[in-house]
Amino acid sequence: MLIIAAVLTVLVGLFHSIAGEIRLVRPLFKRPDLPSLGHGSWYVRALIRTAWHITTLTWWGIAAMLVVIHRAPLPDHVPLLWIISAVFAVSGVAALVLSRAKHPAWLAFLPIAGLTGLEAWMRAS
Repeated sequence: MLIIAAVLTVLVGLFHSIAGEIRLVRPLFKRPDLPSLGHGSWYVRALIRTAWHITTLTWWGIAAMLVVIHRAPLPDHVPLLWIISAVFAVSGVAALVLSRAKHPAWLAFLPIAGLTGLEAWMRAS
């Protein structure tokens, strides 16, 4: 279950970086009214792009944690699994509700939450 959750998490990150760069970040940078925040447009572009792709890097780090937890199961990992499950559950519900199901992230976030939560529950039992 954790390997499937990890693969989904990697795929979400990959899709997020590629699709987001093409469909959101680049078009945003073409706007003439992009604020400079007192540092110039280069700074705002670097800030937006860095923040966008750090999200992907964070998801990939979580995916790596899921693989490590899968390979070396310890009782101490159960709280970590619950935390990861909760983060993806809240993210999935937020994506579903706030976008009115138009943003596809919930389609991956909720299964990741479910798989991780189920693994936590099974290990805690």
